Amino acid sequence: MPNEPLSVQVEFAPEFKRNMRALAKKYRHIRSDVQPVIDQIEASEFVGDRIPGTAYVVFKVRVSALFG
Repeated sequence: MPNEPLSVQVEFAPEFKRNMRALAKKYRHIRSDVQPVIDQIEASEFVGDRIPGTAYVVFKVRVSALFG
């Protein structure tokens, strides 16, 4: 059996969606700042710190934007 890449599905918590919508009013590029991290995770390039003790594999990731 050949090594197949992991299938990764990124799901957003309802609270994340609400916070993203609210933050997008002040930080207009927040979605484009977060997208590269989502792309990395979907490509099985895990970033951030794994949170133990959950039924799913969960990572905490901090995204910083470059302003200027």
